[in-house]
Amino acid sequence: MDRRIVVVLLLVVLLGGALACSPGSPDPAGPATAPPATDVPQAQVDDALGRIDDVVAATMRATGVPGVAVGVVHGDRTVFTKGYGVRELGKPDPIGPGTVFQIASLSKPVSSTALAALVGKGRFGWDDPVHPHLPELVFSDPYVTEHVTFADLYAHRSGLPGLTGNRLEEIGYDRAAIFERIRYVPLDPFRATYSYSNFGMTAAGEAAARVAGTTFEDLMQQELFGPAGMTSSSARSADYRARPDRATGHIRVGGSWQIGPGRDPDAQAPAGGISSTVEDLSRWIRLQLAGGELDGTRIVAEEALAETHTPHILRTPPTGPETIGAFYGLGWNVDVDHLGYVRWSHSGAFTTGAATTAVLLPELGLGVVVLTNGSPIGAAEAIADTIVDDVVRGGPTRDWTTAWAERVAPLFQPDPELAAPPPNAAPARDLSAYVGTCSNPYYGAFTVTAEDGQLVLHEGPGGRPFPLTHWSGDSFTIIESPELPDQRSKVTFTIGPDGRATSLDVGGQPGVNVLTCTP
Repeated sequence: MDRRIVVVLLLVVLLGGALACSPGSPDPAGPATAPPATDVPQAQVDDALGRIDDVVAATMRATGVPGVAVGVVHGDRTVFTKGYGVRELGKPDPIGPGTVFQIASLSKPVSSTALAALVGKGRFGWDDPVHPHLPELVFSDPYVTEHVTFADLYAHRSGLPGLTGNRLEEIGYDRAAIFERIRYVPLDPFRATYSYSNFGMTAAGEAAARVAGTTFEDLMQQELFGPAGMTSSSARSADYRARPDRATGHIRVGGSWQIGPGRDPDAQAPAGGISSTVEDLSRWIRLQLAGGELDGTRIVAEEALAETHTPHILRTPPTGPETIGAFYGLGWNVDVDHLGYVRWSHSGAFTTGAATTAVLLPELGLGVVVLTNGSPIGAAEAIADTIVDDVVRGGPTRDWTTAWAERVAPLFQPDPELAAPPPNAAPARDLSAYVGTCSNPYYGAFTVTAEDGQLVLHEGPGGRPFPLTHWSGDSFTIIESPELPDQRSKVTFTIGPDGRATSLDVGGQPGVNVLTCTP
């Protein structure tokens, strides 16, 4: 499977909460009837908390994930925080409730909370246009440029395709450079299409910081982390790396876990660059469930925060007459879950070694957060779903570890078409036919070189090298991420009458995928 498609499907499957939040999915424990919050006996809650150690141990045995941290909130109290496993393989340092993890896309509802704080203070409105505050954000459709709002970008309904900016970030472009390139991307229908966009949301976060007269990173500290007492949280990757009690990311290669290559997500900080602990995130969950208050202090205006929990776009349409759709709010998945409750949720996933999730059932005053230091294999979601089932129903409604493993595993299978050249592969031309510079306004200039008998594609402002493996004819395969060595993408040259490359199709982002080549 093309590596870019793997990433997109991970967003759909993991970040969309595809199992636990699928209305109409079978529930072996019986029909879902949502009782009032007081109908969950305290003894049942206590019993569920007492089983968390076993739940985590079973999932860690099944998956091998090196480290896990869990936090549970109920009744405006943090009733459980604990760490399991190790911060880094090969070292004895344990995970604790104060261990800092990269939380990846769980950053989205965290950052939307800080923006809600500004909305509540009247600094801007969710339905205000973004362009006056971020004039360099220009879309390919002038109407969208002038009318796209903070809510549009936080609900992924701007029409900006989800792939936009992701590859640019990976090859070394910073936030400002990515914003400048958004104008070249063809859009999907405005306010009629849900497309999960890291850099659309990042643009809204940057615009909010401009309104506040600060950086986004300082905005998070001023509006949320400081007031909420989230003392170990930050939107700067340098702060994460400086923490002595820090979980190192791990990847699974060939069935074995190893230390990952690391990830600096600063370019997309509002969408994926926050680091935190289960202690801090439990405080944040309490704030969510209490409508913006924490320990008797109003931190976020209730109405502004409620907008983040309100459906703003249909994420997944109904699959039949007895099902309902799944929705996205402002940084939150908003659904009716398999238990019959309204569920606010979000997951985070870095293939470089982070997988996280938070699940909130506001009717019950219940919230669960799970952080792991392994690549996304469904372990965090399995633990969270089992804990929620234990609290609400007194036991799991299914084997969540197996369910999530089965859901995620196919995404990491190599594409059989690209794993090896086809049986009747056409030979490549002399490598000199492909050597040169290929560019377009979106990607900038890539150079193609021949080194020791192999083509190498150099991408991004630093010329990051990617060896090309011949596939057939003028097509080659490329491994774009070291943590996904089996996931290959295909690039194809077009050759002109003079026998030299005239263009290069790098796949991925439609509308900007073809680069013009010169010798």
